[in-house]
Amino acid sequence: MLAVSDLHVRYAENRAIVDGLRAGSEHDWLIVAGDVAEYFADVRATLALLRDRFATVIWAPGNHELWTLRDDPVQLRGEARYRELVAMCRELGVFTPEDAYPVWPGPDGPVTVAPLFTLYDYSFHAPGATDKEESLRRAYDAGVVCTDEMLLHPDPYPGRDAWCAVRVAYTERRLAAVD
Repeated sequence: MLAVSDLHVRYAENRAIVDGLRAGSEHDWLIVAGDVAEYFADVRATLALLRDRFATVIWAPGNHELWTLRDDPVQLRGEARYRELVAMCRELGVFTPEDAYPVWPGPDGPVTVAPLFTLYDYSFHAPGATDKEESLRRAYDAGVVCTDEMLLHPDPYPGRDAWCAVRVAYTERRLAAVD
C-alpha cells in the first residue's frame, strides 16, 4: 500500500515525479489523497495513468480538484463538480469516497480503506478571533485569503461549512456501518 498527495501536476517537476511513479509489484495499491490538479482533464489523465500502473487506486479529493477555474472547459461548481469527478473515477475504475470501502488484503490486512471527503468547517480561526466571520475579516484585511474563497464554490449549499456538515454526517453514517 502506497500513498501520495498534493501532486499538482501542472508543475513540470511534479508531473515528472508522477510520470516516474510505478508499482513495486502487481499487487500494489495507491491512495491518491487529494490535490491532483486544478483542471478536470489533468485529474482525469493523472488518475488514468496511475490506474494503469497500480492494482487498485483510491482517490479522495483535495480542495484543488473542486476549484472551478475560468478557463477549465468543465465549468461545474460545488457538489455537481464533485459528483462529476466521482463519475469520472468510476469510469476509470478508481475508488472514491462514494464507493464501497475497499478491503486491502495485504500482509497486515485485511484493512478497510475509507477515503474521506469532508471539506472544512472554519472551526480553526485566526489567533484571537472568536468566530468564522471575524477570522475571515482578519484574513481579508491582511490580504491573506485562501483561494478557496474565490474558486471552491459550495453550490448548492449556502457555504463550504454547510457542505462540510452534510459531508461529515454522511461520512459518520457510512463509517458506523463498517466493521
